[in-house]
Amino acid sequence: MLSYIRITLLTLLLSTFPLSAEEAHDYSRYETYLNGLKTFQGNFSHISNGKEASGTLKMSRPWKMRLDYNPPQALIVVTNEKWLLTYDKDLEESNYLSLSSTPAEFILRPHIQFSGDVEVTNIVRRRDDTTEITLVKREEHDAGHITLIFKENPLSLKEWTIVDAQGSKTTVSLENVKTDVTFPDKLFKFPKPNVVQQIF
Repeated sequence: MLSYIRITLLTLLLSTFPLSAEEAHDYSRYETYLNGLKTFQGNFSHISNGKEASGTLKMSRPWKMRLDYNPPQALIVVTNEKWLLTYDKDLEESNYLSLSSTPAEFILRPHIQFSGDVEVTNIVRRRDDTTEITLVKREEHDAGHITLIFKENPLSLKEWTIVDAQGSKTTVSLENVKTDVTFPDKLFKFPKPNVVQQIF
């Protein structure tokens, strides 16, 4: 058992290395990259509570995102400036969440910065040429966090992991990403929630 623990610790140490003080506080290249992502699409894989799903993702910043899940999932997720809609095609049911209450709001903002109402709690450079940056809302540390994982050289967003207030973990990985894509507006349009839907 002790041998296993030593090997595990050694593996973790070899897979990461510390950043200099200057590197650890220079987020500008990641902010610039994210702010340059006005539109993109790609395939995604989604792991939440041990369950896997996949589909296609389209994003048009600010505020607009659409996820179409592959069968057997029958879900569509769409956002606008105010709402995140989850629509179940089989049940023909719609569920609304305030976008501001979800971690997705951060990467859909008109201007992304790792300061202001958010703060960086951890930054790790891994030996597989990736960098992980973990952020929380400055006034809501207990609300969960989001970790953005970037591939270096060339810089690209590889995946993100969200841990909510209950400790539930969701990871979204991206593949075959294409940028500067033109989307029809109708992809991101959906009805406004009624009074009951806004409450629940």
